Amino acid sequence: MGAFDTMMSIRQRKGVRTTEVSEDGTAQQENVTLENKPSSSCTSRRLWKILSFTVGGAIALCTGLLTSVYLATLHENDLWFSNIKEVEREISFRTECGLYYSYYKQMLQAPSLVHGFHDLMYDNKTESMRTINLLQRMNIYQEVFLSVLYRVLPIQVSCVP
Repeated sequence: MGAFDTMMSIRQRKGVRTTEVSEDGTAQQENVTLENKPSSSCTSRRLWKILSFTVGGAIALCTGLLTSVYLATLHENDLWFSNIKEVEREISFRTECGLYYSYYKQMLQAPSLVHGFHDLMYDNKTESMRTINLLQRMNIYQEVFLSVLYRVLPIQVSCVP
């Protein structure tokens, strides 16, 4: 009879209703009270997740800033950009980078943003004898976005285009 008793009593986890079979064969229900507090493993898992996102985000930001400083220093050492005139800087751009920079500069030098958009959408300087929409044709949305940010944000004093 001992083997039958061990097979009939099922081990269950805490917090779940258990059914025990008595010796006379009738089942009795026993309620186990649940604690309303979250388990310590759930709390530590949540804390670990928040901590890892915070530390990972801080490391990513620091790495990004260090990379940008490194690239700026590398660019300055390679081209001596701060010691040359503006015309020489524009000439130093290679291939289509100079063309995209000219569109960025065109947006900055326009009297207003609306006038700058109009000049880019009805451009007759890029192609001879044709008026084209540079926003669609050349995909210069990044340059337009950056020029709008440069004009809207108060960074003109600290950052030269």
